[in-house]
Amino acid sequence: MDVFQQLEAMRKRILQEIYTEFDAFAECLREQMSEGIDPCAYALPYDMQYPLTAGAGIFKGKKPTSAVIEGETVELRTWRQLVEEIMKRCMADPKYRNALYRQAGKVSGRKRALLANSGKGMRSPMLLGENLYLETHYDTETLLNILMIRILRPIGYDFSSILVTVRNG
Repeated sequence: MDVFQQLEAMRKRILQEIYTEFDAFAECLREQMSEGIDPCAYALPYDMQYPLTAGAGIFKGKKPTSAVIEGETVELRTWRQLVEEIMKRCMADPKYRNALYRQAGKVSGRKRALLANSGKGMRSPMLLGENLYLETHYDTETLLNILMIRILRPIGYDFSSILVTVRNG
């Protein structure tokens, strides 16, 4: 099977998932309407789940409710908690912990260090381990980009399977 056939097969699978979700939603609306409930009379907040790799911009303006990391669902209320949970798992693995310590002092933003041996000069330092701090005083998009692109990717940590549930509405 060549690349184009694989892409076409992938597209068909994705579209089938979308059609299935829309059909289920339409059936739910039909049931509500048959019971005399106007589904358009109210709109409740709802949760959506996205892979962390979907791009940090998709999370802007949304609140996290949970994340699935290494198959475990973790309840969250803030983006900082998500970063803390991911970094806690990194620090638990000697390979990634050592890589993070080697990166300390080498990862900087425009005005301050992002990962350093001291929290001095950071506005919201997160203690990762003994003499290891991560700056977290950023908006959602910037914080997640720093986490993925500047911290995790260089040390080889695979974050591609992390799913984040956010509250919409």
